[in-house]
Amino acid sequence: MVKKKIKIPFVLPLVSIFLALAGWLYGKYYLVTIPEKTRINNVILIAVPFICYFVGILLIYIYLINVFSKILNHRISPKIYKPINFLIIAGILGGIFMMLQPFTIVLYKISFMVVLVSLLLFIFWSHVKPAPVPEETEE
Repeated sequence: MVKKKIKIPFVLPLVSIFLALAGWLYGKYYLVTIPEKTRINNVILIAVPFICYFVGILLIYIYLINVFSKILNHRISPKIYKPINFLIIAGILGGIFMMLQPFTIVLYKISFMVVLVSLLLFIFWSHVKPAPVPEETEE
């Protein structure tokens, strides 16, 4: 098997940095020049920095999925891939159960982070392809 050199795209992190900088500059220098009455009536003017930061974070996450899927594709054994997949799904279900249980507030408080982390891991892990299982040859 020929190993290909992995090309990592650097466009997404650069756009992400640009968006973070634009959101910071907008909030620091432009937003303060807008009259308060206009800001109150136009919520989108206040939301511009948040939108820039949010899209920047999404682009970084997409970039990381792209890089790690290129690195891990066809290199993870199915014997390892399936249990990790089941653990991630169990984390989602466990977080939902903790969110809906009426017994303790501690489980309720951590349930949102458990569900969030499990969902992000599931999205990431679903982009990784396990190594193909070698077929046994009949003689």
